[in-house]
Amino acid sequence: MGTTVVFSFPYFGHVNPTVRLVQELANRGEQVYYYTTDAYMKYVQMEGVICRSYGDVLPLLDEEIPILTTDPLKVLDQLVPHKLNKHQKMVRLLLEQVMEDDPDYIIRDCESYWGKMIGTMLDIPVICYITTIALNETMMDLHHDYFVANVFGNTTGRMAWLPESGSFSEYLNEYTRQLSLPYSVEYRAIDAFSGADDLNLVFTSRVFQPFIESFGSDYLFLGPMIREEEQEGGDLPHVEPDLPVIYISMGTVYNDCLLFYRKCIEAFQEHRWNVIMSVGQRISLEELGEFPEHFTVRSHVPQRRLLKYVDVFITHGGHNSTNEALYHGVPMLVFPQAADQFAVSSRIEALGAGSIGDSQHCTPSDISFMTERILHDKAYAESCKRVGEEIRNEGGVKLGVDGIFAYLNEGVLIGNTNE
Repeated sequence: MGTTVVFSFPYFGHVNPTVRLVQELANRGEQVYYYTTDAYMKYVQMEGVICRSYGDVLPLLDEEIPILTTDPLKVLDQLVPHKLNKHQKMVRLLLEQVMEDDPDYIIRDCESYWGKMIGTMLDIPVICYITTIALNETMMDLHHDYFVANVFGNTTGRMAWLPESGSFSEYLNEYTRQLSLPYSVEYRAIDAFSGADDLNLVFTSRVFQPFIESFGSDYLFLGPMIREEEQEGGDLPHVEPDLPVIYISMGTVYNDCLLFYRKCIEAFQEHRWNVIMSVGQRISLEELGEFPEHFTVRSHVPQRRLLKYVDVFITHGGHNSTNEALYHGVPMLVFPQAADQFAVSSRIEALGAGSIGDSQHCTPSDISFMTERILHDKAYAESCKRVGEEIRNEGGVKLGVDGIFAYLNEGVLIGNTNE
């Protein structure tokens, strides 16, 4: 029996995919110390798992800096010191307790680089998990346009320059190394955006991962972790039978979208469809004003249970929401807000599973038109069904733990990218 420390990134979309992985580790006899904030301990409280609290770290982790440039070096100038400062503070906070836990290896979220730093200090293996689309240096070098558009935010997808010699990744890595010198870590440009350890578990299906052929055996694609529906509380909204169901949700983090919600109300006020809108905790229902009788508006709905009945899902393109929709064969109209949502939404569109909109510049008429197009063109639903079937056939947490043990015990990587 081995002992592992798991460093979560304490937000629902990052904790949720790990629950079944942790359970599989515990079922196979591993002692797991799971680090998270108090709010998420209930998800991983099980035999063989000891929860450790990060304490009040959300003010530190929530602290963001506005990046108003798409120039790669200027982005790194701002992002690398900002991230490494946070990671260093987390190391100081956690190191003593982790040393008492005495782990044989560490499993860390791709955003929890402090786990990599602690693993290096303790000279033990570190395994990374990635809760969304994975990135690597091969993509950076061979697919500049994709990387620049979806990572650096240059919507043209084109660079005005490339390094005169050497690769794009080498150029960015050398610059990142200079920025990270004060922190005494070997930090690469890819570390600022994704995971890149000796073994990386990716909670994405192979069909959804762009440029899957660029990944080697150090990446193991497990597929998304869809939780059982009975674990999700709350009453389902009433819907009129034989009428389309349109579901609108912008997730749990970047959901302060009052103007967009108002556009949706105007877009569908004349349609006699079932319109269900989940607006989160940041907006009160009173701020939305009046809405028609065929609308149901709540701060929360049981999304996974509801999706079985939905015809079109208007979403921010979060990784969890996207995979839940694909799992249930629901086509999407995606309005990405931040982070990986631009990469996820571009993949949705590439697979024919939905279309992309711009929440800031679209009109209510645009929303109505795009929704009707997805609703009436059955090719979208058929694409979703096909991708959903492939998601169900991924190896899941059993494959993930097999990969962990093969790596730790035999030094073997059992990557599945070429299957």
